[in-house]
Amino acid sequence: MKTFKKFSLPYFVWMLIFTGIPLLMMLIFAISTVESFSPYTFSFKDFAFSLEHFTYLGSSVFYKALFRSLFYALIATLCSFIIGYPIALIISKMKSKYKFLLLLLFILPMWTNMLLRIQTINNLLKANSFLSNTFGFSIDLSNFKSLKIIIVMTIVYLPFMIFPIYTVLEKIDSSLLEASEDLGANKIKSFFKITFPMSLKGVFSGFTMVFLPAAMGFTIPQIVTDGDPAYAMVGQLIERQFMNSTTAYNIGSLMSLIIIIFVLGSLYLISKVDEKGETLL
Repeated sequence: MKTFKKFSLPYFVWMLIFTGIPLLMMLIFAISTVESFSPYTFSFKDFAFSLEHFTYLGSSVFYKALFRSLFYALIATLCSFIIGYPIALIISKMKSKYKFLLLLLFILPMWTNMLLRIQTINNLLKANSFLSNTFGFSIDLSNFKSLKIIIVMTIVYLPFMIFPIYTVLEKIDSSLLEASEDLGANKIKSFFKITFPMSLKGVFSGFTMVFLPAAMGFTIPQIVTDGDPAYAMVGQLIERQFMNSTTAYNIGSLMSLIIIIFVLGSLYLISKVDEKGETLL
């Protein structure tokens, strides 16, 4: 194995330049008075340690956006689970030729641009849409923006719930279910005693893989609500800090670091639940 270590050097350099250095810069912005960065004008003389930016975390704007993000993401994750688990279970019981065809139907949309998918779903939930022009009826949720955000999140991230659960269900030994039925358990009891407990590893991974991007993203609420600040989520707050003003880099970096801690913590929990990485795509 030692002979192959040198092949990891390009990857290490890549990670250092495009991951390590940006993270270091965000840390500097978050705990200092440095407001902007330029390789031509930056000097460590300008660096002064400061925690004043942490006061923003106690503002009503931030904690309302954080609560909104967690609430929307939780509802979308539960909806994805309620829809995705039966689908994963049905696919796992299918014959191979139909199984991979159905899996392909869920994979194909992921090959398209995510922005295009979000915009398409959002347009379908408007009064004047493809549904109204073609079939004569519409699903107009323009006045229910919170519901629209949750629906779009559920549809977009549904495959990330289905695939981990399917991966685990596919590996359950069918002889266990046969033994359960031989001992007098019906199919419902066998499901709750064997199938569901053995699939919890995939359920946990699915919850994490849906909840994190749903809670931390900004694309879906930005498109669905046209940037309405009344429905702002954490991802939108971070985007606004970096795009609207160079003096807000400090607060944006601080919030980004908090998000990164959430992500790393979740990945750590997944590694503990699924040590072999069987459910990660």
